[in-house]
Amino acid sequence: MSATDLTASEQSRLPYETIRTVGPFYGVTAERMRAALIGLHAADPTHRVVSRLDRAGPRWEHLDAEAFALHAGAAVSDLGDWTVDFDEATSRLQAEPRGAYPLRIVVGAGYVAFKVSNAYGDAEPVNELVHELVRAAAEGRTATFPPAHRHIRYQLVKTWWQRFGLWPAREVATPVSPAAELRDWAPQLTQRSDRSGEILRHIRQWRDRTAPGVTTTAITFAAFVSALRDLGLDPDLSGAVVHIDARRYLARNARVDSNFSMGVRLSPRDLTDPGSVHETLQAELASGRVLGMMLRRSARIAVTGEAGTPGPYPSKISTTPRPRLTLSNQGRHDLLSDLPWTVDAGSRANLSVPTHSDPEGITLTTSELDGALHLEATFHASTYDPELITRALDVVCTNPAGILAHR
Repeated sequence: MSATDLTASEQSRLPYETIRTVGPFYGVTAERMRAALIGLHAADPTHRVVSRLDRAGPRWEHLDAEAFALHAGAAVSDLGDWTVDFDEATSRLQAEPRGAYPLRIVVGAGYVAFKVSNAYGDAEPVNELVHELVRAAAEGRTATFPPAHRHIRYQLVKTWWQRFGLWPAREVATPVSPAAELRDWAPQLTQRSDRSGEILRHIRQWRDRTAPGVTTTAITFAAFVSALRDLGLDPDLSGAVVHIDARRYLARNARVDSNFSMGVRLSPRDLTDPGSVHETLQAELASGRVLGMMLRRSARIAVTGEAGTPGPYPSKISTTPRPRLTLSNQGRHDLLSDLPWTVDAGSRANLSVPTHSDPEGITLTTSELDGALHLEATFHASTYDPELITRALDVVCTNPAGILAHR
């Protein structure tokens, strides 16, 4: 059995995973998904999707045909129940521990849920993976992928130096919570989602009248924070972590198929003001600071060989937790438009959720697919009432302008 070492960037992402749940589709079954993967392995046995992830190595282990057939049989599961919905498929993968599968798939009721190691890649390569595997399964053929561009150090250094030289030293410190009364706590990771085929049109109309130039992402995030506040959850307004895809800084012909994004903590003057959120985010993107942060992390991993892992969950948290917010805007997912959907754009499932969350954290993931807005909130149900999070998402999908008008 041959193997390929993980790059420093891949090692740094090893502790984290993303779940993408999409559907419903015509013609996608667990058997066809396994066949698409087995065909890919026969054509390219060193592709990371058809390799085993040795976390201790750390390396990609390349299996022979017989071993991969067994691997694929376990990596792809048929839920075998047409009453299962997309939320349940997602929750089943969220509950599974990290393992040797860089790609874990469950199929059922027309939906497909993919759990992908972040060592494989971020939103862009994962979306391409989802698109090709669903298409291949629906068409009954082998999945095909071009050779991967997984080494990022050259592109990172070149882009950082050519475009920005030295990066700004400014960092935004993580908030320090004051001493608080504690209660017993155990993790209960969950997610809630909502979508709307109409609201983006209304957001843009409101934006053009009220806040010209502000992005729909800033409006959506500010509306979600405002909804949490109005529902009594008292979110931490000192700042938020925003995931930034650094591909925006690459030359036009440059390509990275690995993970080329990072979370950066920002502190707008007012997290409930779309204009303030927009202004802070645009200033951050113009600074290119994320390139320096990624470069430092890559250098640290190369020297120490340690990627770091999420620390163990605590056994107690504050009796009055305050949501610490993370925004992950994945932009347009129109790459998925030509998949064999069985429903219109406003009725599709298009979820993207992490498999880890801080005890007091709430991650809002946003995307657009064929004009529909998709929102997902990931949090611990043992910290926050899922019904309140559901109501906050509903406000954003029905009347974000209304809640912002009450600021």
